[in-house]
Amino acid sequence: MTSVLLFMMSTLLQLPGGSGVAAVPVDQDMELRPFMETWCLDCHEGSRARSDLDLAVVLDRIDQGEVPASLERIIDRLQRRDMPPEDEPRPDEPAFDHAVLQLEDLLDESAGGPPARTTIRRLSRHEYANTIRDLLGFQLQIERELPADEIGDGFDNNGDALSVPPLLLEKYFDLAESISAGVVAREDEIDSSTSRRQLDELEPIGRAGLKRSIWFLPTRCGVFARHVVPADGPYVIRSTVRGQQAGPDPVLMGIRVDGELIESFPIDTGLEVSRVIEVEVELSAGVRRVEVAFLNDYFDPDHEDPAERDRNAVVEWIEVEGPLRSIYPTPLQARLLNRFGSPSDPTALRGMVTSLAGLAWRRPVEPSDVDRLLALSAEDAPGWDRLRTSLMTILVHPRFLFRIEAEPGPGDSERRLDDWEIATRLSYLLWSTMPDDELRRAAANGELQDPDGRARQVRRMIEHPRSRNLARHFATQWLQIRALRDAIPDSELFPGVDERLLGLMSEETERFFDDVLRRDLSIDTLLKGNWTWLNQPLASHYGIEGVRGNRMRKVFLDSSDGSGTGVLRHGSVLVATSNPTRTSPVKRGKWVLEALLDDAPPPAPPGVGGLPDDGKITGELSLREMLLRHRNDPECAACHEQMDALGFALEPFDAVGRPRTDDGGLPIDALGELPDGRTVDGPDGLRDVLLDAIGRERFRRSLARHLATYALGRGLDRRDEPMLESLVLSIEKEPTLKRLIIELVETDAFLLRPAAAPGIMEPAAQP
Repeated sequence: MTSVLLFMMSTLLQLPGGSGVAAVPVDQDMELRPFMETWCLDCHEGSRARSDLDLAVVLDRIDQGEVPASLERIIDRLQRRDMPPEDEPRPDEPAFDHAVLQLEDLLDESAGGPPARTTIRRLSRHEYANTIRDLLGFQLQIERELPADEIGDGFDNNGDALSVPPLLLEKYFDLAESISAGVVAREDEIDSSTSRRQLDELEPIGRAGLKRSIWFLPTRCGVFARHVVPADGPYVIRSTVRGQQAGPDPVLMGIRVDGELIESFPIDTGLEVSRVIEVEVELSAGVRRVEVAFLNDYFDPDHEDPAERDRNAVVEWIEVEGPLRSIYPTPLQARLLNRFGSPSDPTALRGMVTSLAGLAWRRPVEPSDVDRLLALSAEDAPGWDRLRTSLMTILVHPRFLFRIEAEPGPGDSERRLDDWEIATRLSYLLWSTMPDDELRRAAANGELQDPDGRARQVRRMIEHPRSRNLARHFATQWLQIRALRDAIPDSELFPGVDERLLGLMSEETERFFDDVLRRDLSIDTLLKGNWTWLNQPLASHYGIEGVRGNRMRKVFLDSSDGSGTGVLRHGSVLVATSNPTRTSPVKRGKWVLEALLDDAPPPAPPGVGGLPDDGKITGELSLREMLLRHRNDPECAACHEQMDALGFALEPFDAVGRPRTDDGGLPIDALGELPDGRTVDGPDGLRDVLLDAIGRERFRRSLARHLATYALGRGLDRRDEPMLESLVLSIEKEPTLKRLIIELVETDAFLLRPAAAPGIMEPAAQP
């Protein structure tokens, strides 16, 4: 029933509005039901209800005490005067204000009860992989090893969304076994092997296609396999390739590991001759991505000799051999031996288990915990075998898989987090991984109970290279570019825009956000920064000259006013908000509202169709003209007036982020008018609107809300409004990401653990 009510209330938000009809004087003290009966029910009641929205039913449910979460957006629409429609009679200003006041009272009543709390959280797959890497030095390719996490309130670290289905639990056990075997080797263990991947065991990159017994590479593309590297050491990577020659140069093939080019090989034979290419390379333990790629495509369809028109390549298989020497001791074992001595000594073994369990469980462990871990193996078993068994158990223990926080005592409404819990919250907020030695030292000394101690750690952690994870995991989800590599545009219309280039676009945005964070720049710089991060392939894509090489470096942009509009011109954002074949002003406008202004529009009314997505606009109509027709539907007008104006401002960029002046021969018109009369003209105009007196406060509030949602691992509700208002006010004089994080860490929401509401069941904190 609640979901139906939420749908009805969300549909209410779609009512068009305006100011074209004179206001009608009414009783400003009119109650909510008479207000809606007077101004709304003519169109929204019974079988005649437009958009299948029966407001009489909605009012009845409100009378029964139901208070839907969407009331805040209804209030917003009433405050903006988006309803009733502009061609209908409208109440006067006092009546509007009184209706808003009543709805706000409903929300205030719903904000009672216990404070909001975060459901006990398991580690997200990114947090799991990062923690395994920093704990044991073992690198996982999570896309292959773990399923994607569910999204809650825009982020994949939401406690309510991070379930543990049986299949995932089974995967945790399998990973614990393979990881433990990889990092705890038996003495003189070599275990060298050769793994060959062929045909359907390989995966394509770009336009690579499987044809009979070969992979055919018609352009710059390739194939890859994921290989489990059991231990650090030397390995040989081999592949069988062929080349279809054309142009002045021979076919050039390359071997990459995790995206890094290891070596390139000129192939001067024809398609009828296979060549084996190989390279010896040092690999670190973990799951590595091994690629074989075609590097120098050539196409001249007008050449007089048909044999010289097209250069292509072929890959038959990829294999990895190794390690080529003994894997004992692994780097982890070398560290443990240096610190504790041989595990054949019971005292040394106990020290190893105590250390690993404390690090993995993110707090000191009790002697009884160590006793139970050691009791899982026979006392006369080899020391390394006993350590391997203990480590497997540590990695499947709830204290590792979950971020457990103790509950308040009986009768207590809340409890303050201890130092170890604060350290864990800080490390997974800023680094998406476990606390390091310095943060653990601060926790052990009680420094995290002091505001100065917490602020000192936040500043230190932001300076640490691990803080890049805040850009990688928060910023990409806030800006809705996390799945960019899956949004490959149409290859016929946009050749060369492949997974690799999209990865560079995502890296550009991550580095830019990270730069703003580390240099302690104003939050506004995110929208007006006049530099970015590019390498030669990405700069060439944008049409920017003078950038050489594959290394990403800071590049300042030419702009008339010294501002480059920050992320508004990033290819990552522009591709993510386009269709595969063309731009989408609606998606771009919706992105501005959702990500930058925290004002997500409601879903489209049922039965309302979209525009064609075939890369073409019908007849001689431009995209703008098609959307204007679309907006003539009163069900669409209220939202699209704002969305379209914001989205058209980004039309000077095509669907893959390149600057342009026309679209299919029609000149770009980037001018739009917002419902309040402000105009938006192009990216610079959009930036100015977002950073004027109205837009700046909404942008900062949106950033604060999204960051708090990510930090707390839960959605925010009415009870969090005072916290958000305080955060926005606290950064007025120092509006930087660093200051926002420091202020967020000082809130009760971050430092306290509220008691569960009566009747609420959560996963047990102890095994």
